[in-house]
Amino acid sequence: MERITTLAGADKSERSFLPIAAPIAWFFASSVISIFVAAAALATTLAPINPPPPKSGYTVYASKPLVLGSATDVLEQIDARAERLDQFFNKHGCPLADKGGAFVKYADENGIPYWLVAAIAFQESSCGKQTPELNGKESYNAWGWGVYGDQIKTFDGWDHGIKVVSEYMEERFFSEGITDPCTIMKTYTPPSNGSWCEGVKFFQSEIESYSTPV
Repeated sequence: MERITTLAGADKSERSFLPIAAPIAWFFASSVISIFVAAAALATTLAPINPPPPKSGYTVYASKPLVLGSATDVLEQIDARAERLDQFFNKHGCPLADKGGAFVKYADENGIPYWLVAAIAFQESSCGKQTPELNGKESYNAWGWGVYGDQIKTFDGWDHGIKVVSEYMEERFFSEGITDPCTIMKTYTPPSNGSWCEGVKFFQSEIESYSTPV
């Protein structure tokens, strides 16, 4: 009976201690949680903010594909093709080095490949280096267009020549579904034994595969 009384007394003592211990335990628990939350917030605040990765270097050959309805992408593609032509002409020391925009503009207006008239200029006049003269004046005819014997067709400038030859390619060939350089050759320069179209195809490949430095 004495043991039972002692245990009962101990239990009563513990119960009397509970109202004091509970608030103390709650206080310490709350403090630990508050410290943890504050530390996490501080770590987040001090964490370095990673800036967005820099855009990759501009590479003309890796131009963006055309996306219908996106004016920005259209301009980027046009600029890429024009820049490729300018860089390619510049590499070879051509007088046409700054006319890439004109080649692209008139090619798009006439629905012909942007490289076609440029490749013909390489084949016919070494990209404008060997053009015929009329009465000692520059003809600006880098395409052998309308040149027969002593007859020489002249243009007002490179842009005029690019425009006229591009329109001719569309009206005489591409509108009729004739797109192969070797088939075009039969009308454009009948005396050729095949070297003309092979030359145009060669320069097509050189232009399309050309990549400017990053």
